[in-house]
Amino acid sequence: MKVKVSKVVWTLQAREALNAILDYRYSKIASARKIVRKDIIDASKGVIFVDQFQSDEISPEYRRIIVRDYKLIYKAEKSIVYILNVVCTKPEKEKPSNIE
Repeated sequence: MKVKVSKVVWTLQAREALNAILDYRYSKIASARKIVRKDIIDASKGVIFVDQFQSDEISPEYRRIIVRDYKLIYKAEKSIVYILNVVCTKPEKEKPSNIE
């Protein structure tokens, strides 16, 4: 039987990580910041069953939600989902090798 989510809780770490990412990537584009933030928050609210999303490949004891270029890491305790962290999965642009 699938366990339904009764509550989604964002940890302090996750909230700080989300804000840091948004501050870094969207500091000059307020409208994009709002859209990306909304997409990420909405994805966390869309968890219906505690095991709805895949186990994370790096830390299989946690599950992940992929939203755009971001990964939300969560764990479930009984019917409560805890969003633990938000990680940007887009690599930084590497400078060309001929530029020093």
